[in-house]
Amino acid sequence: MSVATVDQLGELRLVLPALRPEAMGRVRQIVRAQLWIWRKSEFADVAELGVTELLTNVLLHTGGGGELVVRETADGIRVAVTDFDGRLPVAGEPGRDATGGRGLLLLARLVGELETELLPRGKQIRFSLHCAAREGDGTPEDSLAMAVASG
Repeated sequence: MSVATVDQLGELRLVLPALRPEAMGRVRQIVRAQLWIWRKSEFADVAELGVTELLTNVLLHTGGGGELVVRETADGIRVAVTDFDGRLPVAGEPGRDATGGRGLLLLARLVGELETELLPRGKQIRFSLHCAAREGDGTPEDSLAMAVASG
């Protein structure tokens, strides 16, 4: 059983104590619907992909449940997945013939940056999606653009 809450400050919180593969589709639907309510549907595809990747890693590598939080920000959204396993994810280059191990690398390229924080009981992995300003006019783009750290 999972618990979902949405507060008035623009936060969707899904507590998933016993994460199962068949729950992924429902979680994606909930995230997409909430982004539509917040009028941030342009983020739905990448947000769903990121949520699926992070929750799949929880399912495959921690054997336990977790929590998903999606927060509305002024220029986009922030997604965080918390689990109760203190092992950090390893995002290495998989072998050419490997059938897995690329998810975090691909997600990092889409969102620009993945942040990981060790917690007293587990870890949290998060990313943000932002609207890019149009050149010259400072207004938000209609299409999705990721904030990429310059450097």
